[in-house]
Amino acid sequence: MVIKTVISLKKLQERDLLKRNTLKYIIIREETEVQMVKKTIHSIPLVLFMILLSFLYCNVLYADGNPDPVQSQPTAPAANTENANATAPADSNGLKNPIQIVEPAENEQLPAIPSTFVDGSVPVGGKLWINGVSVPVYSSGGFVTMIQLAPGPFQIKADLQLGEVTYHFIRNIIVASTTKLQASDPLKIMDVSPVQDQELLPGDDVEVISQGTPGKKAYFTVQGVHHQFPMIESAPLSGIYRGVYQLKDHDRLRKSKFEVTLEDDNHQKVTKESNGRLSIFPNRIPVMAETISPDVVLRTGPALTQSDKAGYLMFPPAGTLFQITGRKGEEYRVRLTKTKTVWVSTSQVKLLPQGTPPAQVVVGSISVSSTDRSTKILLPLSEKIPFTVEPDGNGEYIDVSFYGAYSNTDLISNPVCGIVKGISWFQDDEETYRIRIYTGSKSWWGYDPRYEGNDFVLELRTPPPIAAGAGSPIEGLTIAVDAGHGLPDTGAVGTTGYMEKDANLALAQNLQQQLLAKGAQVIMIRTGNDDVPLAERPKIAWQNKADILISVHNNALPCGGNPLIKHGFGVYYFTPMSLQLASEVHSAYCQRFIGAGDYNLPDDGLYYDNLALTRSPQMPSILTESAYMILPQEEAYLKTDGFRSACAAAIIKGLESYAGSMRPIIGH
Repeated sequence: MVIKTVISLKKLQERDLLKRNTLKYIIIREETEVQMVKKTIHSIPLVLFMILLSFLYCNVLYADGNPDPVQSQPTAPAANTENANATAPADSNGLKNPIQIVEPAENEQLPAIPSTFVDGSVPVGGKLWINGVSVPVYSSGGFVTMIQLAPGPFQIKADLQLGEVTYHFIRNIIVASTTKLQASDPLKIMDVSPVQDQELLPGDDVEVISQGTPGKKAYFTVQGVHHQFPMIESAPLSGIYRGVYQLKDHDRLRKSKFEVTLEDDNHQKVTKESNGRLSIFPNRIPVMAETISPDVVLRTGPALTQSDKAGYLMFPPAGTLFQITGRKGEEYRVRLTKTKTVWVSTSQVKLLPQGTPPAQVVVGSISVSSTDRSTKILLPLSEKIPFTVEPDGNGEYIDVSFYGAYSNTDLISNPVCGIVKGISWFQDDEETYRIRIYTGSKSWWGYDPRYEGNDFVLELRTPPPIAAGAGSPIEGLTIAVDAGHGLPDTGAVGTTGYMEKDANLALAQNLQQQLLAKGAQVIMIRTGNDDVPLAERPKIAWQNKADILISVHNNALPCGGNPLIKHGFGVYYFTPMSLQLASEVHSAYCQRFIGAGDYNLPDDGLYYDNLALTRSPQMPSILTESAYMILPQEEAYLKTDGFRSACAAAIIKGLESYAGSMRPIIGH
């Protein structure tokens, strides 16, 4: 970053007045130097005075003889008491920089995108230009704008006119390039996949993908296999070539590499090998594994990247047994049945001793029992095996499927008990045993599937009844309120430096007070800058037997997004039973904020999303995003008690509508 300042003599004379406004900056080193300037005005010609003034300016700004730039990642100045400790960056002379760019960060590496947003803050009253384009400054001092990007090293140049002072600020970033080869370019192969090692079985397919000069003949080979396999360009002149190899029974592959070759019309060739290697998975005897973590996830496919994993399907408890039939990178393939497989991270399981037999569970009797608040279905099993729980969308029944099990069910004790109206069993195939639990609609709002020893238990939670004439439909409910983020994960950062963790906590505390006033009990999962691990938050709600979980957040966008278009409020859910609650809260937000005279916000949407705080099946769970931190107007809203109260009231309105439709009324 570079700061240059133009200072008039008048500004030097008015330093005492300008000191009253901390957002205006005067470059003065010592009082004696200023006094020398004043005396010199009357004693030397104007030309000599200007030389002296230039010398004084350079001596102050570059005291060490070299420019001393402001630190590369400025933190936004304090906008309110909640950020009272935030300070503007300073150089070695203590000179504060009035231009604060929050995003992108200094030297941030952006993907190959054509544009991105720039946000930050400047002193109120200043005129701002970013890369030569005028940018509106909001009453808070915050700003956000979109800029066009170019590949390679890129500079974001900010110019601020503050009275008669002009400041310049440079933010350096790097934008990735998308190299588009042409058919006329020399032969070149840019990359080859697979990029990770794989261990697979005969009959499995391996896709080989390569990017290179378009319009050429392409083929690949597999080390240890004496054959060339053709590759097809996925679209004309796209330069993306694809081929497939199917493993054979007679293959003896061990860390075999793939080689891709491009050939032009003159029979010139270029070859490149893959980073990933292929081996045959040992399959003479079954390979068995056991889950070792309480937070294991079985997914529909292998992870695409470390942060982009395929759809979550099952959540087996620690000690669950299953068979492994392959590996891709750090992912094991899990065999559930002959036709059904899932994937799990290698770090979440341990391989069992060679010769451990696959689980074959015989399901015998089933029993049902109930209490005032729940109904339990129990199946004694000999081992912990994978299962899925699939509620009907209308709440009429719940299916539970067990993989590696077959039926010997002759007895069901108390099949009509509590909210259970009946139970049927099915053998879907020779390895899949399923029970269907008939409940009737709106009779439960949460379930806890678990193993107690080797006994499988499904606990269905009953909506608590409410007395006729109660002041609110949520009276007597226990509601867990999660203020998203904390420390060290502060969440998004607003244009003026307001941290999402603080915005979330302030809104959550307002929600807490309004819930208490309605007669609800409140479990606050975070009460300060607590470091509450993400996976522990829904567990805390369940340990306290919360009826409903609300996670309070505020939004932002990744680089390349446009907050001038996408902003406002949104509501998120994951489990089918949470959809109605999410819909009611979303509707309440729409009624309160769309077109409102005080806090006008657009609808950012109602979303199904695989989030840690919405996955909990034990209770209806939703996550709210009330506003976008990176939009100055919405960030300013979040700093006001009025907006927080309005958001909390909308959440409660949705809660009351949902609870009123679910809770039975007693005492008519």
